[in-house]
Formats: sequence, structure tokens, C-alpha cells
Amino acid sequence: MKKISVIIPMYNAENYIRQCLRSVADQTYRDVEMLVVDDGSVDKGAAICGELAEADGRIRMLRQENQGVSAARNRGIEAAAGEYVFFLDSDDAIPPFLLEEMLRQAEENHAQLAFCGYRKLDSGQLDAVLREAARAPGNHLPQAEWLRADQAGTAEWFHVKYTDILSGIGGKLILREAIGDLRFDRGLTNGEDTWFLYQLVRGQVRSVYCPAEWYYYREHPESVTNSAGTAREMRYFACARRIRDSEYESGHTEHAMRWEILAVDQIRRSWAARKSKDAAKDGKARRELRKTAAAERRHPLFRRICFSDRVLFACCFTCYPIYAILNQIALILVNKRSR
Repeated sequence: MKKISVIIPMYNAENYIRQCLRSVADQTYRDVEMLVVDDGSVDKGAAICGELAEADGRIRMLRQENQGVSAARNRGIEAAAGEYVFFLDSDDAIPPFLLEEMLRQAEENHAQLAFCGYRKLDSGQLDAVLREAARAPGNHLPQAEWLRADQAGTAEWFHVKYTDILSGIGGKLILREAIGDLRFDRGLTNGEDTWFLYQLVRGQVRSVYCPAEWYYYREHPESVTNSAGTAREMRYFACARRIRDSEYESGHTEHAMRWEILAVDQIRRSWAARKSKDAAKDGKARRELRKTAAAERRHPLFRRICFSDRVLFACCFTCYPIYAILNQIALILVNKRSR
């Protein structure tokens, strides 16, 4: 079997890094290296890693000035000695059997990408889940089905079936050879992992996927999905437009439409979030967002969005009180259909 390099970008994660590293150290698959890339932390995270490294030589510390998570992950890729790399965020954790099972599935199915479902947990819930996993006899692997996809199937998974899961890099095992010269785009402040995975998928990879929720994502006030305001609403906007344009230019209109809908939805949500802020303090951002919305309405794919969504988008920027009423009605109708 092959060596796995676990890449862990770290920035001020002293409250979580110990548990994160222990979840890797306790893996049933032993041929791993843990590359912790300290992105200019100013807390005790580096000291904790140093302490753990003394007891486990598989932990390697890489330090750099604060350059962002993309630079940290790129540093990890470049330093990786394994035939496979696995991405793990410093506040997340994995059950003991995960790497062994992922590697086995990837090798048996000649897949360059292996991934599983994820579960969002607060710190207390995560502690309980890891304790339960550790008590399982011999870290027994739960029964679960693995799905397989060829190159075309993997693209369909990314754009249609498993877009949410494939929008984040955490919990992805990737053949290092398939990554090649691909790196995370440091120019993207959000959605950089989605863009990375999109480019990987475009490179024609086979995949295996298990729907079981075996990647444990910790929810806490500092986590990305809990960040407040427009940054959260526009998290994948630049990335969504890039993917939309790439797919549109390649003639994959159906896939491009899905990313156009996401981009339009994020613009609308971002404007709604701005409406609750002080207009005087937020005037520049509002003007920029209006320009973005105007440009989006001129895109050829915008006219293909369903009429009701185009009406909502227009009302959001021209008559917000009407938009608020229409949006509430739309939400009620969606909830009724989902019952």
C-alpha cells in the first residue's frame, strides 16, 4: 500500500489542533505523515504540535508568514512525500478507520479521488463521536456502500449530484500524481477549494464516494461557514462565475446554468444582507454590488434562469420591500413542496 501525506493548514488553532492530530495519529493505517503548515499563528498551536511531534515522528511542522490557507495548502502539497495526499482542516477530525478504507477503495478501483460525506458537529458532539469511535472493537469499520464513477461520472457528481460535498477540500484523498502542478489559487479569498477541485475534475479523474458521514466538521464561532455578513453570502461567488464561464465556453451549457443560478442567488442574498447594515458606512460596498448585479443581468445565461427568479433578482435591487414579500412567499412554497 501507499504512503499518505495528511496536509493540515493551521492558523491560531490551539484549541483544536491536538484533537485533530490525535485523530490522524490513531488511524489504523500507519504509513502516514502529518504535515502541519503553520500559517503565521500567534497562539500556542505551534508549541502543541512540537510537543506531539516529540512523541510521534510522523508529524512534520512547516512554518511560514501569514499568507492564507491556499498558500499553506500549496506548501503542504510541495512538501508531501506520499503517493496520496489527504486534506484535513486543523479544527476538524476523522475516525480511526477512514484513511485505511479510503486508500483501499481508491487502489481497488483505480480511482484518483476518494471522498465521503461529512457531519457538522459542535465541540461537545465531536468529542463524543470520537470517544465512541475509539471504543469500537478494533476500530471496527461500519458497513457502508461505496459508489464509483469514471471521468464523465465524476464531472456529473461535481456539477449536479454531489456539488455540496465537492465544494470543500476537507476529507478528500487525492493521488499526488493526479494533482501534478495544480495548486490552490491564492487570488481567491473564498471558494478556492471548489476551484481546485473543479480543475482536478476537469483533468479527468475517476472517483469513489461513500455517503457515510465520516469527515467530522467542527462548527464554532471562528469557522468559515459561521462567519458573518456578506463574506458568508458571497463565499463562492467569484469561483461560481469562473466555473460558469469555463463550462459555458466549453459548450457545457447545462452545467454552466447551475453555477449561474448559484452566482445570481449569492448576489441577491448578499444585497439582502447589506440592507440590514448602516448605508452610510457601507455605501461603497453597495455601489460595487449594484455594478456586479448589473453585469450579471447582461450575461447570456441570465436570460435562461426561470422567470420567477429573474423577477426576484430585479425586485431585490429596485424595490426591496416588494422583494421581501415575494421572497417570503417563495420560501413558504418551497417548504410546502419539501414536506
